[in-house]
Amino acid sequence: MVLFFIILPFPIIYKAILCSILYLFLYGFLHLEAVCDTIDGYFASLSKKDVYEVMHEPQVGAIGAIGGFCFVLLKIIAIACLLYYECYITIIVALTLSRCSLFFALDLKYHKESHFIKSMQESFKTSVFVKLLFLPFHLFTKAILKLLKKKLGFINGDTLGFTIELQEIIYLNIGILLCIT
Repeated sequence: MVLFFIILPFPIIYKAILCSILYLFLYGFLHLEAVCDTIDGYFASLSKKDVYEVMHEPQVGAIGAIGGFCFVLLKIIAIACLLYYECYITIIVALTLSRCSLFFALDLKYHKESHFIKSMQESFKTSVFVKLLFLPFHLFTKAILKLLKKKLGFINGDTLGFTIELQEIIYLNIGILLCIT
C-alpha cells in the first residue's frame, strides 16, 4: 500500500484515499464481517436476544452494517491522513501491532464452538519474554476482550476480529496525533 502511494502519479489526496481503499482489498476485508457481527451482537444483548444466534446469522443487521461502515470510514481516513503526511512507519507499526494482538489473547477462554481459536491455541504459544516486551498491548487486548465477554457472554473469532480492527483504528489515530504534532 505504501509502495503504491509512493509510485502512483495521482494528486496526493486522491492517491492517499485510493491506497487506503486498496489496503482493504489487499487483506480481503478479512475482519470487517467480524466487526459487523460483533456490533450486531452487542445491540442484540441490549434487547435480551440470543447474542450467539444473532452473531451467526448469515446476514448482517442494519446496526452492524452501519457500524461496519463507520469502522471502514475511520480506517480509510486515518490511513489516508498518515499517507498524506508521509508517516509510513507509523502505518506499518499500527497495522502490525493490531494483528499481533491475536497472539496475546490465545490464553483466554473462548466459546466452545470456536474451532479456529482452539486450533490456534494448540499450535501457537506466546513466550513470556514476548508477553513482557509487549505488555501494554497484551493488557489492552485482554481488556477489550474481557469487556466484550462481559457484554456478550462469550468471546469467539468474531470478537477477536473486532478487537483487531478496533485496535488498528486506535493505533492509527494515536499515530496521527504523534505524527502531526
